[in-house]
Amino acid sequence: MPVLLCPACNALASHQPRCPCCGAEAADEGRAADWVGPYAPYGSIAMPDDGASGVCLHAASCPECRETFTIRVPLWPL
Repeated sequence: MPVLLCPACNALASHQPRCPCCGAEAADEGRAADWVGPYAPYGSIAMPDDGASGVCLHAASCPECRETFTIRVPLWPL
């Protein structure tokens, strides 16, 4: 099984998500899993569900309409 790497989490590529509601440029807020539960950012970064599907789920927020949503960042083989 190949090792997969998230280019956004590892600052290897920039991406500018767009808000699905208003189309404005949104801010990537990091892995969506980091927003769930206490101490979530300090847990393992293994992504068994997302890694199996070849994407890393990221949270994003729109500064214009304040919408929050998830984006799917394709993983790169290492």
